[in-house]
Amino acid sequence: MQNHDPQTNSQVENISKYNAGSKNPGLKLENNFFSAKRVIIILLIGIGIWILIPNIIGLKETLILLERIKYWAFILAVAAESFFYIGSTILTRTVLRMTNDKLSFYDVLKISIMDSFSVQFLPLASFGEAAVDYYFYKAKNIRTSHIILMFIARTMVIWIVFAVIYLIGAAFSPSNSGISPTKILIIWLIYFAGFALLFYLIFLYTNRNRLLAKAKKLISLANKITNLLKLKRFPESGIPGIVDKVYQATYILSQNPRLQVYSIIGALCFWFGDIFCLYFAFLGFGFHANLAIVIFAYCITRILTTISFIPGGLGVAEASLSLIFISFGIPASTALAAVLIFRLISFWIPIPVGFWSFLSLQRNSIKMKVGLVSNESN
Repeated sequence: MQNHDPQTNSQVENISKYNAGSKNPGLKLENNFFSAKRVIIILLIGIGIWILIPNIIGLKETLILLERIKYWAFILAVAAESFFYIGSTILTRTVLRMTNDKLSFYDVLKISIMDSFSVQFLPLASFGEAAVDYYFYKAKNIRTSHIILMFIARTMVIWIVFAVIYLIGAAFSPSNSGISPTKILIIWLIYFAGFALLFYLIFLYTNRNRLLAKAKKLISLANKITNLLKLKRFPESGIPGIVDKVYQATYILSQNPRLQVYSIIGALCFWFGDIFCLYFAFLGFGFHANLAIVIFAYCITRILTTISFIPGGLGVAEASLSLIFISFGIPASTALAAVLIFRLISFWIPIPVGFWSFLSLQRNSIKMKVGLVSNESN
């Protein structure tokens, strides 16, 4: 469904230009990306070391465990992580069909894999990822308004499914033996806080003006933070258009059960690919972690890494996962070893693959532009 309101389209164009980082996002990526890369890598490594070193208590035992990892479990963890990208691809292709845009599975998969690279090395994490995604989807001749609608629909589905998974993990975690009453109380408080937030968002959605007012307050708060960090402000003029896209995406999905099913399947593969990668990492050291605890720890960590704005959650993810697992009575050396293997598979290994995907997509984009120019000249 296409929005023909000129004002809304103008607002969407403004937002997309912001996401792209400039009026010519491709030019900015080519000129500035690699010049800043070394500085960003050094910064991230420094942050990771600063956060991790105080938490590495069982380092000697962990190193011994790492030498004894069961390789069949490591392979299972890698296979599980592949579903993270397959799920992302299924979900993206599904929401693109909302506007009758069709891209090959391979093309979308390359962009999904590239995200694992761009989210680690571009500022503001997901915003940097969105900027790069916008550039390459635009290069595939997807209209700006369609890309914005796709981003919104994908984000909505991903986080709704995440909320359900989180609530299930939190609900079943207290049933495990050996947990103190204080920890059970904390888990239930977090559980009901999650439920309250979910219902509050539904409450906001039922009234457009109310949702718009809260969105403006949120963007205003975000702009205060960007001012402190001396970053580019979010364009507040585009908020009404984005809110309209939320309702538009919801309406299209509600009218098409097939899109609903495929988008949910994609989101489930997306999240459970990561979760089972972490679960199999524990199996690699002969430890059968309770799946509910794994889900709970993963979800809490995911929330922390998302709001931290640190690309890839480097340092935050390792420290958070390790401390949560240790608090549930898992031996420190086992918890740290499993977390390090999980981060190796989910964070470090995808980086060179994502970099290759980035270069491949960039080459294809340049070839398409050269082809268009040559055709016009002929």
